[in-house]
Amino acid sequence: MADHKSQKVTLENVAALANVSKITASRAFSQPDKVHPETLKRILEAADKIGYVVNTVARSLRAKSSKTIGIVTPDMGNPFFGGLAKLMTQEAYHVGYDTLVFDSYESKENEARIIEKLIGYNVDAIILSVVSSDRFYKPAYFRQLELLNIPVILVDREVDIKQCSGVYIDNLDCGLQAGRFLQSQGAKKVVIVSGPEDSNVARDRVTGLNAALQGSVDKVDILYADFLMDEAYKVTDNYLQHHKAPDYFVGCNNQISLGIIKACIKHQISLRDDVALFSIDEVSYSSIYGFNFPCISHDLQEIAWQVINMAVRRASDDTAKPAKVIVRGKLTAISPERAL
Repeated sequence: MADHKSQKVTLENVAALANVSKITASRAFSQPDKVHPETLKRILEAADKIGYVVNTVARSLRAKSSKTIGIVTPDMGNPFFGGLAKLMTQEAYHVGYDTLVFDSYESKENEARIIEKLIGYNVDAIILSVVSSDRFYKPAYFRQLELLNIPVILVDREVDIKQCSGVYIDNLDCGLQAGRFLQSQGAKKVVIVSGPEDSNVARDRVTGLNAALQGSVDKVDILYADFLMDEAYKVTDNYLQHHKAPDYFVGCNNQISLGIIKACIKHQISLRDDVALFSIDEVSYSSIYGFNFPCISHDLQEIAWQVINMAVRRASDDTAKPAKVIVRGKLTAISPERAL
């Protein structure tokens, strides 16, 4: 890149470095679906290496006639992400867009491969829940999408990418609401089963809980797992092997709450008589089995509408700037006596 600092970097420079014709290089930015994936990748890497910036006119040439939005979710088996994907597809349909929905299975490799496919499909925008909970997660494909002028709308998990719009949950408020409810129930011993310690989502929820519970409980234990049921089950099972059940378990998402329930069943601990559970996220279908756990629920319809609205606006208006929307959860305050 040093060779180009004193002069303007041109499309010809990109073409030369990528060893392609100027026409092919131009097509990579205007019609990426018409360029072989390997060639496209080479051109984008060359552009990034020498600091090529696509001008406004070139950006406007990118074909936007597909009327298709790509959706990438980390776990379709999670009712939050699965339900949200369904609602986003419905919202997109109402405004004349189709969707291509992919599950990355919490894999960085899958995520990168899916993004490459969506570029090839010439989608107008990409809605993405990244696999990483690290705010500074920055895979190379973000730069490629920026060069191609494909807008990205982040959902739930925020990363520090300035060109991305996003719709996020107020995780600190989730924790505060949960903690205040536990305080109102007179809880004295609380065990929080959290996501990863380095996760922004988990950290904010735990911070809110601790802030609300400070000075009103005798003991708060925090167990770090991930946001999946199996790991939450393991850490809760291990805890119950060495400790008595607390007054309250708090599951920091719906899958964690399922892991807690599974561990309690194994240890023959009654969720009616021996311990109470508070879940951040609803535990789907629990009422069918006679359980109505107090929880923080999220309006998936509102989130879906906000996300699709952002995606369509960014895709149809090159002057639209990245924006952020924060959605607060709602406390379903059912006391254990009435819930169970």
